[in-house]
Amino acid sequence: MICELCFHHCDLTEGQTGFCRDVKIVPLNYGKLTSLALDPIEKKPLRRFHPGSKILSMGSFGCNLRCPFCQNHEISMSGEREIRMVELSPEALADKALELRTYGNIGVAYTYNEPLIGYEYVRDCAALVRERGMVNVVGHQRHH
Repeated sequence: MICELCFHHCDLTEGQTGFCRDVKIVPLNYGKLTSLALDPIEKKPLRRFHPGSKILSMGSFGCNLRCPFCQNHEISMSGEREIRMVELSPEALADKALELRTYGNIGVAYTYNEPLIGYEYVRDCAALVRERGMVNVVGHQRHH
């Protein structure tokens, strides 16, 4: 089967993972977080977006990019069995974001690895975060 999630269009046989080390026709990283941190918004690749605020940054394993300058390669280049992770439902993530509002949190940033390889989780979380009146930021961290 051809995975059409990204530009690699991996041709996968049953049980095989794609270039991103995540997709096995069904995403392996749904709800499996390798990183969760309340960060200053300025740490994201954004300019003048809610300056001085915080955002709950989350990420998982797997990535379809191979950036030589990646500062998160221990996370993004790991496979499912190679890294510690916690499972968090979309509801639990959205609730955590709302709980952190008292600390200046404005929403959730899907980052650390390429977030759209697990777009089903991003989609499900983003709707719930928005329902709670908070923002969503999607972006692969690119640090040179």
